[in-house]
Amino acid sequence: MSLNGEADSSGVFVSFDVLPNWDMSRAEAGLAVFKKQCGLNRVPALQPLCAEAEKSTEAKVFFETYFRPFMLSEKGESEGLMTGYYEPLLHGSNRQSEAYPYPLYAPPKDLLRVELASLYPDLTHRYLRGRAEGNRVVPYPSRAQINAGDVDARPLCYVSSDIDRFFLHVQGSGRVLLDDNTTLYVGHTDRNGHPYHSIGKLMVEEGLIPKAEISLQTIRTYLRSHPAEKKRILESNPSYIFFGLRTQGATGTLGAELTPMHSVAVDRTRIPLGYPVYVDAVEPLGGKPLQLLAMAQDTGSAIKGQVRADLFWGYGEHAEAEAGRMKSPLRLWLLVPKAE
Repeated sequence: MSLNGEADSSGVFVSFDVLPNWDMSRAEAGLAVFKKQCGLNRVPALQPLCAEAEKSTEAKVFFETYFRPFMLSEKGESEGLMTGYYEPLLHGSNRQSEAYPYPLYAPPKDLLRVELASLYPDLTHRYLRGRAEGNRVVPYPSRAQINAGDVDARPLCYVSSDIDRFFLHVQGSGRVLLDDNTTLYVGHTDRNGHPYHSIGKLMVEEGLIPKAEISLQTIRTYLRSHPAEKKRILESNPSYIFFGLRTQGATGTLGAELTPMHSVAVDRTRIPLGYPVYVDAVEPLGGKPLQLLAMAQDTGSAIKGQVRADLFWGYGEHAEAEAGRMKSPLRLWLLVPKAE
């Protein structure tokens, strides 16, 4: 099924009765995020439903009237993977020093973004990055090369920890508490174009952390306790993120401020941004069922595939604890407007 020329989804239409624990409370929470998103006017295919949403007094009736659940599958498999992310807090300064040595860069002046979708439609939402060398466009430097200084970019600020900076790259948005007690909101603006390589997968393959124990927390603990290995492990992921300043908390690719537990990152080539999705997963700490209605408002370089989502847990220690450990089986339903 092709949606708006943006995403190509496979699966089967089902009734709302199939959605586990689909009830009024879940519908109401999802409708509130939907209405908030409507104000951005970023999803033309859903905009006609915004007026109906504002008039709606029964959230469950609204979704059941205007949408059809489409159970997503990947190569015939309906079970995928749900991970989590959060908004981290880093400590930083406007001045580089021994205490704050690590820059957060704005997009480089020489970064080229090559868009070929007009000639090659299968490259929609896939952008090549590079820089010019003479009359050629060559790949932009990798994480290791950028860390060594091969970058023409302005630092937004400097932070105290390269480990925390790395996880900010993975999360995409965060806050930096500066040494003058002001707070910067920063968010993903561009990237160097190199593929994302999971350092967790590398550490499992090398026997550094057992697969059953891998999480943000165990990775961070290992890197802090093995400083001689830190640089090699972090730079095994060549992907590098460039940031911009924001006026609000964590903001997704759609431009909406993310709502904890009701915003997810998806693969936009498979699920269109802005569409509602219903999630059936398991909480990482309590082991309880996690069933909720969310909006596909963000993307991530590690989020690939159709039955794949990354749940935004919010800001703070609890959000970090849950998100960092979340690796749950997932069933996912895309709510498709009945006009589609």
